[in-house]
Amino acid sequence: MELLFTSTYYTSYQSTKDRCFYIDFGHKMVKVSFCQLLSLRYKAKQLSSHDHLEYMLSHCDVTLLTFCDKEHVIILDTLQVLDFTELIQGTFAMIELRTALTA
Repeated sequence: MELLFTSTYYTSYQSTKDRCFYIDFGHKMVKVSFCQLLSLRYKAKQLSSHDHLEYMLSHCDVTLLTFCDKEHVIILDTLQVLDFTELIQGTFAMIELRTALTA
C-alpha cells in the first residue's frame, strides 16, 4: 500500500496489487474501489456545502456518512466533515499527479 494523502484525522492509501484504495478513519480501515471513491467525492461535496454546514451548526453537530452500499457508516462532526472533504480532494489530486507522472 502506498500513502496517497494524510489530513488531520484521516489517511488514504492506494494498493496497486489489489487495485483498490483504503481510507483509514482512525478506528476503521475501509477498502473502496475507484467507483466508490468517486461516490465519496460526490458525498464530500454535498456534506461541505454551505447549506449543509449551516444546518449542522444550527441544528445538530453530527452527520452520518454511509458508503459502500451502506456497509459502512461513519459519524462525523463539523470539523471532521471539513477534514474528510480535504482528504478526498487531496486524494484525487495525488491520483491525478501520479497519473501525469507515469504518462
